[in-house]
Amino acid sequence: MHLYVKHAALINNCYPEKEGEDGPRSSELSYLTFYASSRPVKLTKVGSFIEKKVEGDIRKSRKQNNIVSLEIIKALIQSCHRDLNLFSKYVVKILSMVLDSKDIALIDLTCDTYIVFCQYHDGSTLGVDAEFTAEFEALVSKFAGFCSGSHKDESMALNLEHIGHRALYATITSPALHASNFKVQLSIVLPPLITALANSRTPANALAKSETSVDVRRSTINNNDVNKGLIDILAAKSTAHLFGQLNGAAVRTALSPLFVFMDTKKKWWPPNFAVSIMELVLDALQPQNRYLLVSEILQQLEAAKGDGERYVMSEKLASLVSILDTILNASVPLVGISVLEVLNSLFTHLTKSLQGRRFRDEDPDPSDLESTYEYAIHQGFTHSIGGLASQTYYHNQLNDITGYIVAKLRTGTLLDQVEGLPIAEYRHVALICLELIISTSKEANVESDESVMLQADSEPVCPISSSAWLPAIGLLTDRTPETRIDFAQTLTRYLEACTTEADLAPEPFPKHLLVQHGDVMFLNSVHEALLDWVQMPACNVEDVGSIYTLLCGLTRRFGADGTIRTMPLVFKIQALVKQGTIKQTSRQRAVAAATLQWFGMVAAMHQITRLSEYARKLKEERIQNKEYSPMFVPELADSIAHIREFENLEPENTTPVDKFIDRHIVVEIISKDGPLRDEEDTHGLDLESKLYAEWGSEAFVNQERTFRIRSSRDLEDIKPKLATPWMSSNFDSSQQNQKNTVKVENLKEALASQQTPISPNGREGSEPEIDALQIMTKKSLAKRPKDTQTDIDSILSTLSLVNNGQSGSTSLVNPPYKG
Repeated sequence: MHLYVKHAALINNCYPEKEGEDGPRSSELSYLTFYASSRPVKLTKVGSFIEKKVEGDIRKSRKQNNIVSLEIIKALIQSCHRDLNLFSKYVVKILSMVLDSKDIALIDLTCDTYIVFCQYHDGSTLGVDAEFTAEFEALVSKFAGFCSGSHKDESMALNLEHIGHRALYATITSPALHASNFKVQLSIVLPPLITALANSRTPANALAKSETSVDVRRSTINNNDVNKGLIDILAAKSTAHLFGQLNGAAVRTALSPLFVFMDTKKKWWPPNFAVSIMELVLDALQPQNRYLLVSEILQQLEAAKGDGERYVMSEKLASLVSILDTILNASVPLVGISVLEVLNSLFTHLTKSLQGRRFRDEDPDPSDLESTYEYAIHQGFTHSIGGLASQTYYHNQLNDITGYIVAKLRTGTLLDQVEGLPIAEYRHVALICLELIISTSKEANVESDESVMLQADSEPVCPISSSAWLPAIGLLTDRTPETRIDFAQTLTRYLEACTTEADLAPEPFPKHLLVQHGDVMFLNSVHEALLDWVQMPACNVEDVGSIYTLLCGLTRRFGADGTIRTMPLVFKIQALVKQGTIKQTSRQRAVAAATLQWFGMVAAMHQITRLSEYARKLKEERIQNKEYSPMFVPELADSIAHIREFENLEPENTTPVDKFIDRHIVVEIISKDGPLRDEEDTHGLDLESKLYAEWGSEAFVNQERTFRIRSSRDLEDIKPKLATPWMSSNFDSSQQNQKNTVKVENLKEALASQQTPISPNGREGSEPEIDALQIMTKKSLAKRPKDTQTDIDSILSTLSLVNNGQSGSTSLVNPPYKG
């Protein structure tokens, strides 16, 4: 019958007549493609005829005819891709039948044809035609089955696996992937990819970033480059492309098979695979969708922790926390993330994971799995909190993060337990989080306008405001020694992080750093707390050491201002020793030594040679007379490192401190030699009065006026202004011939000169009446923004016109309705 049907004849003519000919006959194939493209309505019949022919050729094992049929299909797809939906059903059936032939050459060619088909298939008929949808999904499933590598012959298994991954890549890059039931297609293509990545020895994220080029159009047969490494790279790039084209709603759908795979295959621990594939997903997702990965991990975390209040330490929980740690500390911005909500969730999970346990600071024995899980969870949560500070998503973010953790310190509480934890342990964990925030925020990106503003005014660039610490300053006098020491160390690290090399660089005149109101309040609060701390009966050896380091940190942070402001406090502390307010001779020696060490630090910081020499001699005298504490003697520091109480520190030495720092000598040296004197303070009298001020006196309190708050920008330059069209124009050239230009300054003369002359007969003169306001030019209105604005009342008060007669004109100064 086909002899009388044109399309059948055209198709049959494409097949070679002689044995040994490879491929379709080119001229007849061109005629067929021209016929089909010019008459698209025939494509259905063409597809149906080829399907029947392939079915017969497979039954009769005519391999050569099947190769020609695949070539014909490929040519028809390329030439008639606009009308592909008319015969796409037959294409899928033909490809599916050929795949069942088990011949590697036919399978490879089928893959080549399928890649071309996916390039043009938009999936508009998927979901509409249920039969075609089922056949298409079955075809994709057959290709996915090749990825298992289950063939007995290793070479054949490798080739089939490569063919399968080539087809999956084509499926993922096809527009048809999202056209129908995305979840069903995802369940087919994603498991083979995950399996390949899980079995690979190279991390998934490293495979995705590989520079090895992968061309899926290149045939598998006779391809010497086909190996397991190439297949792994292809799987990684396929996975990256899949997640790269997902929209927000599809992210969770795509992540679900990942979690199911790791649940069923027990791939959560060690967390290497889970972390690496999540890194791949993070890099692949579109920037606006990356924050969804954090939300999904947190939801998985909530489901994995168990129903009870007490955490069940499991490998899945530890792996999820490790994933969070990696994501939040990656150098990838998570645009759209709710920072404070994530922070609250992380801290809540952290406190719950600690209930009934202690925070693990050291890596345990790997054989102890539960301890290993605990270490991964505790460290992961704290590092995740610190990671939130590594990216800046909005102005004042770091202050908000710090303020949240500072509030968790519960400074004023009298409770012994908070959120199921002992208050000391609870605060210890919060301070660990603060330290990580400080360390990451030091390198965090600051808003560009804020950075320029601060640097232009020579102020220190510190992303965390000192005022954020004010609610927690009371911890310096907490009843728990560990809390006092931990908080002092954290505060010292914060001050060190905010101190730049430029602040410590010597200059002829002091650089004023204590100019912000929050900094002044912070310094005053810390000073008051330090004075109370040193007088506490429970003050021990570690306390004195922490007081000294904190004093040094404050001084370095605020430079010359910090030195001047701190010196009265140091002399007040020395007075406490001198007056006997501080009891116990060993403690007196330690406190007095701390004050002397501070002056030595000041001398080195500001390069004051005479002060350094004075401090050195005084120290030698005290050591000689046994008046100096071994705490600050480097040769003895290691031998007393384990001592905490002053009773155990030199118990046989009862010598009190007799040689104190002479304030007059110190003030004279600093006011004359040091670079602490302002340029206008020629004789150093102003500096001397500040250094002589007694702690807590009226003169000391009044010093705050000298540390006045100043604006760090010229506010006039940043005020919003209205741009008028004439402000930027050059009116000089266009107004050269204009006469009688009036300005505000000569308005009086202008108005007087424009009075119309009166004739002797009482009639108006022949000169035309001129309104004085009409001759004001645009030049008089185009004021510069910074010109001094004269009070209009004073201008008007100077305007007065003397009317010698009746005038026919109306005066602007004395209107007719007045009087």
